[in-house]
Amino acid sequence: MTNLQLFLAVGLPILAVLSSMAVSMLQVSGIREDMRGMRSDFREDLRSLRTDISTLTGKVIEIDNRLTRIEERMERR
Repeated sequence: MTNLQLFLAVGLPILAVLSSMAVSMLQVSGIREDMRGMRSDFREDLRSLRTDISTLTGKVIEIDNRLTRIEERMERR
């Protein structure tokens, strides 16, 4: 076996493995960026949901206060 054949027999598989590892690392990096974007969108949606729940809770308390006043007026009669 000549030196060229040895280099091809050993070098090409190593080169293939290293290049596939590099591509895999790029894919993982892309997936991480997508996950960060999704996490940020989720946090924004959660903040919006909390605001809506807070608003609804305030409205329910307001209705309860009004009903309490109406009940008190009805009891006086």
